Amino acid sequence: MKKIAVIGIGHMGAPIARALHSAGIAVVVANRTRAKAEGLAAECPGMDVAPDAAAACAAGADTVVLAVKPYLILDVLKQCVAVAPDAAYVSLAPGITLDTLAAHGAASAMRLMPNVAIAEGQGMSFICHNEAAAEAAGSLASALGATGRVAIVEERLFEPAMQVASCGIAYALRYVRAAAEGAVALGLRPDDATAYIAQTLRGAAAMLDAAPGVNPEAIIDTVTTPGGTTIRGLLAMERAGFSAAVAAGLLS
Repeated sequence: MKKIAVIGIGHMGAPIARALHSAGIAVVVANRTRAKAEGLAAECPGMDVAPDAAAACAAGADTVVLAVKPYLILDVLKQCVAVAPDAAYVSLAPGITLDTLAAHGAASAMRLMPNVAIAEGQGMSFICHNEAAAEAAGSLASALGATGRVAIVEERLFEPAMQVASCGIAYALRYVRAAAEGAVALGLRPDDATAYIAQTLRGAAAMLDAAPGVNPEAIIDTVTTPGGTTIRGLLAMERAGFSAAVAAGLLS
């Protein structure tokens, strides 16, 4: 990757552009509101701003990230392909397949879906690609390392993975809210409870990271003593349908 054009710098496009710029890649951005693009470029010295999508692609971009609204993707792709037919194209639009992108001129096509935590450097992103984009996909995954974790998956797994990681942010935060309410009932202050729970989740995630491939239940066993508070709490949650509710949410 020599130069990447990022078209659309909203809540996904802007963190992606920042991360690519931080990785030392030349980035040119274009946005419907030019002032917004100029503001981002001011934060990232050396980042270029183009007046529109076609101009950004014509500026020598070998990879183009389409971070515009889903209903605009194919129209913007058409404009870009007209001036940069050999570029690799990356779509952030759910539901638009690699075959559809190729049919609209993107011979080298990728799909990228980060979750909103990329802005904090703790995102979980997924890439799928067609055969022509295999090398570009590896380069993109490496360049996005500053946004968190990036996994390259088959397209058939792209939507399920997105469901787990993107919707999962909301599910995790709903757990935090519920746990905080319970903590308040135990006498803790709401802000303290939320901070304690957030740190507890960080600790749980770190324990999983330290034991790759280990079933989470094995880690649960290490903090569950016979007749103790933890096992009683787990049993109460299961009686209320905790595990079934989480699975049902993912499958809905």
